[in-house]
Amino acid sequence: MDNRPIGVFDSGVGGLSIWRAIRKLLPQESMDFLADSGNVPYGEKSTAQLHDLTSRIARFLIGIDAKLIVVACNTATVHSIAHLRERFPDTPFVGVVPVVKTLANRTKTGTIAVLSTPATSKSPYLEGLIREFAPDKNVVNIGCEGLENAIESGQVRTRSTTALLERHLAQVKDSDADVVGLGCTHYPFLRGQIKSMLGPGVTLYDPSRPVARRVRQVLAERDGFAQNDNPIFRFYTTGNAEVVRSVASKLLRLPVDHVEHVDL
Repeated sequence: MDNRPIGVFDSGVGGLSIWRAIRKLLPQESMDFLADSGNVPYGEKSTAQLHDLTSRIARFLIGIDAKLIVVACNTATVHSIAHLRERFPDTPFVGVVPVVKTLANRTKTGTIAVLSTPATSKSPYLEGLIREFAPDKNVVNIGCEGLENAIESGQVRTRSTTALLERHLAQVKDSDADVVGLGCTHYPFLRGQIKSMLGPGVTLYDPSRPVARRVRQVLAERDGFAQNDNPIFRFYTTGNAEVVRSVASKLLRLPVDHVEHVDL
């Protein structure tokens, strides 16, 4: 038994889609969530910058007693998780990667689509996943510029976000893709709109539930499950605490009472 919290972080509030899945699967676990909103978006940062930012965040979460850290961001996982595991060998890390293997296994048309940030879409990591798991598939790889920022500011159901979605999804509509992977943790908050635009012939997949199951597996291996009848959820940000509190409450559809600003 280990009642210490699980640490979860993202470039912003998108990682709350992972937080939500972990909370549902492991209801007795306390969690500390950090939104690095002062440095969003990660999709436009270099690998060196991401190594620096994520190392500082990991050090902060370990400092407040995290027993495991979830890198709830595709871009940070792709560029930094190996670096974090090397730098903090005593702490287990669980990352998020685009669900390419699942898409390749589920497609009936032979065409799959991946929606991600520009950095993830161009990364050697994603290229490697496609080469390994979908070498015989037609892959529509879309870097959705601007989408992460729209969700970060709480613009989930606005005209400008709808216009962005229509522009990015045009390539999917023009293809034979029947499965689409949401390769950024912000995107599940747009799941309804994306599904509506693409229609019933397209199935969406996101990594939130598989990541939660992986967290459960790692805790089981380490005999690290908590037994908290009243788990504690704390929220931190490097950005504007009130903005993050308001947007998080809107995205989670439950009141987030307090977000603490931190400088890393």
